[in-house]
Amino acid sequence: MPLVIFVDDSETALASTRMVTNSMPIEVKQYTEATVALSEIQAGMIPDLIITDLNMPVMNGFEFLEALRKVPSTTRTPCLMLTTETKAELKQKGKALGLTGWIVKPFNPAQLKQAITRVLRLA
Repeated sequence: MPLVIFVDDSETALASTRMVTNSMPIEVKQYTEATVALSEIQAGMIPDLIITDLNMPVMNGFEFLEALRKVPSTTRTPCLMLTTETKAELKQKGKALGLTGWIVKPFNPAQLKQAITRVLRLA
């Protein structure tokens, strides 16, 4: 079963993503701190998809993505940004860092499910 990790400092956002993913054939781990998720990845966890917020304390989504790209097991792991930000320059920066896609909060549950399904090629 594919492993999807969600990193968002908002418990409300994480609860919303749980409602979407509960019926999907995936394993989900959620983190409120990017540093904790990064530590687990550096220790050997290999996610199939990473979904992160941009605006978080301590380590923002771009910093997290940059750090992920330095870990051999996640240099090419698909990453989606799930954020309230819509500025074109931020999307360009994300793309330059290897971001797979951008989903704007508040998100439509079907949109998030479709993005996960597409990236993981779920039937």
